[in-house]
Amino acid sequence: MHFSIPDTTEISAKNSNNQQSYTLFNIHINGVHHCSVRYSQLRTFNEELQRLLPSAMANIEIFPPKKFFSLSPKETEDRRVLLEHYIQSIVQNKFIITSSYFKEFFLNAQRETFTTESFDNNDKINLTICLLNNHELIIENLSPNDNTSRLLDACALKLQVQQDFLTYFSLYLYEQKDNQLNIIRPLYEFESPYLSLKQLKKTYQQSCIVLKKSYWDLDFDLKLLDDRRARNLLFVQAQYEIEQSQDLYPSDIYRQLDILRENKSFKDYILLARTSKFYGHIILQKCSLLYPINETTKQKLCQCLLAIGNNELLCCFNLDEKKKAKEVSLKVTRIRCWKVNWTKQNVDISVEYLIQKGTLIWITIHTEQAALISSCLQSMVDEIIAKRIDTTSPVTTSNESTTERALPKTANGLATRTEADLERLNNNDIFDRNDDDDL
Repeated sequence: MHFSIPDTTEISAKNSNNQQSYTLFNIHINGVHHCSVRYSQLRTFNEELQRLLPSAMANIEIFPPKKFFSLSPKETEDRRVLLEHYIQSIVQNKFIITSSYFKEFFLNAQRETFTTESFDNNDKINLTICLLNNHELIIENLSPNDNTSRLLDACALKLQVQQDFLTYFSLYLYEQKDNQLNIIRPLYEFESPYLSLKQLKKTYQQSCIVLKKSYWDLDFDLKLLDDRRARNLLFVQAQYEIEQSQDLYPSDIYRQLDILRENKSFKDYILLARTSKFYGHIILQKCSLLYPINETTKQKLCQCLLAIGNNELLCCFNLDEKKKAKEVSLKVTRIRCWKVNWTKQNVDISVEYLIQKGTLIWITIHTEQAALISSCLQSMVDEIIAKRIDTTSPVTTSNESTTERALPKTANGLATRTEADLERLNNNDIFDRNDDDDL
């Protein structure tokens, strides 16, 4: 998650309930306005975290001190910058962001900011949840104040999916454009889906909430196949991913998949779909980065398609229509760290990458979906680390929506690469294959 406080809002005494002017600090998450809070609210937030989680707060940026006199515009701007640094250091700590107090504070702050009419426990709404095959679920009798976890539980009840299998799925915000669904971001547990969707529609009119799987390790598919309802959800996503990638990568399996779908052989369909190139990937169309990716050859900013999945960022360049498209795989296990750069002029994500043994370089991907890529990288790293720590016992990890859920681990290491994956990596000439080390 990328938290920022890009600006403030001044409330005059005339518009204030207590007839006193004050400043609201507008908190944005992944570039979207989440809430507006006063300095005093953030000070209470900091004090409570210091009391509840003293160890986790030990390395957090210092909270800006209280002033006893009115602030000048420059002092207000200085406070805004310090508060932004403070909140950004807070959200780097997983113990803090998964705490009940953190979730409660930001959920209540969102409610206070965007709830124009008062709701009580008796007010009910209906929310439409989409699946990736354009099927819609109507979730009834929700409160506008319900958080993401409550909505996910309601989806499970509607679909009659067991809680054990629900841990493999999460809710996401998507844009519907040109009969396609484009992912925007996950829904977090500290927000109201109703209010977030309502706010998002101001920017993306055709936006919706989508239920889809939330893991990257393809071995988890095998745990869902023997349950009919979980398998049906997995089939919906598999079919969507095949349709998304069919024009990008020609293969002989598509005809076989059509036959299996027509025969309603969903289990066999999923097993065959897993061998396709872009299965389990999120595909982002509008990205660009410097190519070739090295320090010696002249580089040029080129547009590319970015496929995220299978513990890699796969950059697909169409440099020349007469030549075969060039592909570069950035393995997650060779990324030392990454950072999201968010300015009014540009949004990008930079990764420090082990290009060869002993050589790290920064690679910058320019895309409006930089925060989403960061979230995907973090969840892939979480799964890799959890598996390496314990490959046999259930491990609690954070999925893309930062919800703590128990994901059962497999016993045979990372997901097996397909023949197409191995061929692609063998042809990736930007790496010295003798020094292909993980970090």
